[in-house]
Amino acid sequence: MERATLDRRAFLRTAAGLGLAAGLGGCATGGEAALPSPAERRVPGDLADAAVYVPGYEPGAGTANGVPLVANRRIARAIRDTGKPYRLLSRIGLDGSVRQALLPAHAHDVAIAPDRSVGVLCGFEAADQVAFDPLTLDLVASAPAFGEGWRGGGHAVYLEGGARVLISERAPRRARDGGPIDAHFGRITIRDADTLRVRESYSTHGIDPHEIVLVEGGRYLVAANYGSLPRDGERSLAVPRHVVEASVTVIDMADGRLLDKRVTSTRDLEVRHLAAGGLERIFAIQARLGSEADLARVTARDPLAEGVDITSEPGIAYLPAPTLKLARGGRPGAMTAAAMGSPADGVLMRHGLSIVYDPVHDQAIATFPSAHAVMAFDGASGETVSRLDGRGVGLRFPCGITFLPDGVHYAVTGYWENLYVFERGSHRLVRDLCLYPTFLGHSHVTAA
Repeated sequence: MERATLDRRAFLRTAAGLGLAAGLGGCATGGEAALPSPAERRVPGDLADAAVYVPGYEPGAGTANGVPLVANRRIARAIRDTGKPYRLLSRIGLDGSVRQALLPAHAHDVAIAPDRSVGVLCGFEAADQVAFDPLTLDLVASAPAFGEGWRGGGHAVYLEGGARVLISERAPRRARDGGPIDAHFGRITIRDADTLRVRESYSTHGIDPHEIVLVEGGRYLVAANYGSLPRDGERSLAVPRHVVEASVTVIDMADGRLLDKRVTSTRDLEVRHLAAGGLERIFAIQARLGSEADLARVTARDPLAEGVDITSEPGIAYLPAPTLKLARGGRPGAMTAAAMGSPADGVLMRHGLSIVYDPVHDQAIATFPSAHAVMAFDGASGETVSRLDGRGVGLRFPCGITFLPDGVHYAVTGYWENLYVFERGSHRLVRDLCLYPTFLGHSHVTAA
């Protein structure tokens, strides 16, 4: 029965992916063959060489040139051991070009150095990180996690200049069983960008760090720490999660000293992703897991037919969880936290995934794929300033979000396929800049 459920969910993901773009008048559907050639596509000059990078989760569901991706010598040129994790990295040029390659990492997010000389594919819950050439997608370097049993935290950020990259990493997973909590704290490793060799590391002062952000010119690092551990006597995480201490921490990059910490939950709410424009502008996404029966009670008043959530796992559902605005107080330990948006927005805040901060318009923009929602919040008040139901424009399961290099637009990507472009500030859809490639599932994207 379990195998049948898994096969059904995989089938539904693929079927949904094939049909997500159906009904978009005048828009092509499907993968690379449907994209206009660079010669046919007109984009502003400041976006002509820009690209969006997407780490695809389910390469086994794809083919190229009539064969599975892993059997395609061009796409799989970096894969030496098919028994180890690999993911599909897609480089989607705003000019309509597409380049794809399999890279040997259980990837979650991707980061590109400021000078675009190198990128890193961030391993998540696995041992390896890889560096790659952002233009060719050739493998540059591969490196293990911080230590034996350690796991990638899924996110990275480059130090100013790009010679070093910071990567979040997680301690070996085990139940607390009465032991000290700091034995479960993760670390930030500081690595050479081209070799991924570890040069230094600092504690994140939190359990299972995930997204990390540098603020104030790289002086401080802000980390989102999931906070979940197996229950005492167990080895696996439970549903709902056993949250020992979810937190947002602020670390001084000069010496790794903890400057501030806000514990956001000690029950069942994980803090996963964040964006920041300074210590007074920290925006954190929380997640709450439950059963599909729990979700049915949440959505009982919704009369419309809805398909399975292809971004969740069989038997697990994402339940509403408030998105937070945090600000450092006048002294350590005084960091404040307040829920953003209106009560009516709460039911839409399911599986909050990607969040970015726009300093020009003082807005935080976030995706909530389980509700097909993209929302923007005022940076000062936390009030909702824009709310998009992606189904109305064909953007189902919006996941990744990234600002484009022109400073005018941002892109949002659907879980399985399609890249939509919006105008910053107004959040107007710019249909002429949209593209419709296939990614095969993802969480985050980045543009360069």
